[in-house]
Amino acid sequence: MRSFVLLFVGLMVCVSRVDVADASLQTNLKRVFQEEIPLDSQWSVFVIEKNQSKPLFEYLPDRRLIPASNMKIPSCAAALLRLGATFAYQTELYVAGTQTGTTLHGDLLVVGSGDPSIGGRFNGGDVTVLFRQWASLLKRENILTVHGNIIGVDDFFDNEQYGLNWNPEDYVEWYAAEISALSFNDGCVDLLIRGNTAPGKPGIVQLNPPTKYMTVQSSIRTVREQKQEQGIAIKREPESRELRVSGAIRSGNRSTRSTSVPNPTLYFVTVCNDVLEAEGIQIHGSPRDGDEVNPLPDLDSCRLVHRYSSPPFSQLAEVCLKDSQNLYAEHFLKTLGAVEYGKGSLRTGAAAVKDVLFRHGCDFDEQYIADGSGLSRENRLSARALVRVLQAMDRSSHAQLFYDSLPLAGVDGTLEKRMRGSAAYRRVHAKTGTLSGVRALSGQIRAKSEKTYFFSILANGPRMATKFSKVMDSVCEMIVEEG
Repeated sequence: MRSFVLLFVGLMVCVSRVDVADASLQTNLKRVFQEEIPLDSQWSVFVIEKNQSKPLFEYLPDRRLIPASNMKIPSCAAALLRLGATFAYQTELYVAGTQTGTTLHGDLLVVGSGDPSIGGRFNGGDVTVLFRQWASLLKRENILTVHGNIIGVDDFFDNEQYGLNWNPEDYVEWYAAEISALSFNDGCVDLLIRGNTAPGKPGIVQLNPPTKYMTVQSSIRTVREQKQEQGIAIKREPESRELRVSGAIRSGNRSTRSTSVPNPTLYFVTVCNDVLEAEGIQIHGSPRDGDEVNPLPDLDSCRLVHRYSSPPFSQLAEVCLKDSQNLYAEHFLKTLGAVEYGKGSLRTGAAAVKDVLFRHGCDFDEQYIADGSGLSRENRLSARALVRVLQAMDRSSHAQLFYDSLPLAGVDGTLEKRMRGSAAYRRVHAKTGTLSGVRALSGQIRAKSEKTYFFSILANGPRMATKFSKVMDSVCEMIVEEG
């Protein structure tokens, strides 16, 4: 009996210490959101310990705010839950028509299914390796001349190139690349810019991949001193293939910039056409977007030459979350729509995200999805909803994969330069979100006590966005130290 009493008292002391610690942390968190956030800002915060039903802290947790790239959390989570870690996109090369000797009397068709990864990212920077492989396969089929076109078929997705109400001023930027079921090099062309051999000479601008699809009008100047350098500016009118590049760069310096291209489908088959010809395949036709070809050759009567498989979805998800790659998230959204409803669109993709999450215990019905990446300022999510997604992923068979795909504080991805030298270093796995006047951070925290916390912090306001990030980082550090 005495032993039982002592055990009971000991347990009560432990519980009391936990309650006191939690109460102290809650008080400190409450102080932060009462005293440190700008008065003209809006916040939504939810923090809960793993395997607990009662939140550690909440501050307007159901307020729906612009989440920026935290939108990638539900997009990527739903895609991983529905498609699986080993899912791979398929891109197919067909030949149509008849073959006489080494001549094909017909077209080449490239049929996409939404792979966002074709290019150099998974090939050591070699952006055209797949097209050279196709040249070798055509030669193996004894096809050296094509009397026909090379046609890109992108019907797996609809023809809406952008998320809802994206800012047209962003269209030239890599992060606003057009969405297409047949995409190449992240929907971008890379500009390699370097200073000339002497000041006063024009700067040198080269395209990678080398292509005639885009033209460059450059006024880049070479200057002598670093203080004379001016930022590189790239401009392009909507639907135009002409890039206007300006600025000043020092002799011997180099810079690489990526910019989006119009009509990714046509860009894909144009570069493919150029590579095939460079590899010795003569094409007596032109690159065509399948949307402009009527009628298209019937695929059932075509011969499949090659079916290319993307890296597994586990690797694509890591690019999307750690590097915050918008195009990947948009493709995931429309892929979900196509898989669930037969056609990839924003509408079907948004519905599919909600359906998949609901099947895994997340009621996402009150959240508003305007794109997959968070670039749209029309998205509205709450902190509680985001934490529910994180908890659902933690319960799933993909828990470790999803956790490892989130940026790690002070180490990699979009958190590489944050929380270094603090208690939160290497203890916070979280997705960042950044737009003008918007900051977001959601993920998991491993406290020094070895407790795990799920958290989401969303902040919107007209200014002081850098202050938002500092508050978020300090909250993470506080939970690590006191949680």
